[in-house]
Amino acid sequence: MAQGMKSVVIVGAGQLGSRHLQALKGVATPLDIEVVDPSPDALRVARERYDAVTTPVPHRIAFSARREKPGAVDVAIVATGSKVRRAAMEALLAGEVRAMILEKLLFANRADYAPMAQRLAAKGAPRTWVNCPMRVMPPYQAIREELGRGPVQYRVTGSQFGLVTNAIHYLDHLAHLSGCTEYTLDTSGLDSAPVESKRPGYLEVNGTLAARFADGSRCEMTCFATGTMPVVVEICNDKRRYIVRESEGKLWQSAEESKWAWQERDAPIPFQSQMTTRLVEAILATGDCGLTPFAESVPVHLALLEPLAKFLGARSAQVDYPFT
Repeated sequence: MAQGMKSVVIVGAGQLGSRHLQALKGVATPLDIEVVDPSPDALRVARERYDAVTTPVPHRIAFSARREKPGAVDVAIVATGSKVRRAAMEALLAGEVRAMILEKLLFANRADYAPMAQRLAAKGAPRTWVNCPMRVMPPYQAIREELGRGPVQYRVTGSQFGLVTNAIHYLDHLAHLSGCTEYTLDTSGLDSAPVESKRPGYLEVNGTLAARFADGSRCEMTCFATGTMPVVVEICNDKRRYIVRESEGKLWQSAEESKWAWQERDAPIPFQSQMTTRLVEAILATGDCGLTPFAESVPVHLALLEPLAKFLGARSAQVDYPFT
């Protein structure tokens, strides 16, 4: 690695991994990037997406089926599926890793959560975050500043958006808004049978998930199995109310102080191929990035996944949580 360069490894070059890679090309610090994925097709698409972005920064990049570059890693991004994420992390932690960003859902087996927390601690607790990025998106950051702390009512509706895959985003965001991470999940509103996920080998569900938080906050998420309804996020407390339509980059707000008159404002939601640029630059510059710390994300994950595992019952014999 050339002097002055920082080392970044992406493990998993699929849809999300390739978008993380595109974002790395915009990082102002010269990077020595390694992209690891056993699929030649995934590596090909990742290379094409990387080459489509121009930058004056002289990054170096290598693509391989397995890690080939020894030495310390400044930032690792683990964008594999949940079934193999523990193995990918273990391989990285066999060497020196200074910071990690993990995709979610974290792990497909309940037995992976505690051992990986212990493994991170044994390695001197490298800085590790879970990529639930709503808390670092400017429109949602502004909402948090305006709402203040306390119980929040949160509702999400839309068609075919991947209920479980995205539920962790909304639950994490509500935990961030309210300051409360403890909740119970009601699965009684789900459709009776799971469906195949867009990602082969995983499942999804449709219907309604409802979460009651210990501080009185509530989150209701409804995903219709058919139709084309865009996702709408509604957030309110007794002083303020927001309706966010991400697909339009708009939100509408009303507040007690303005006698609840509706106001429209722009709310552009950045793509992953934009966000990771800022996240990695922040980690390299300050040691933090604003994403959810691993230790904080684990209980939020398990409170979601355990009731879903009971809902599935014997339909999932190979893993406890067949979601990604």
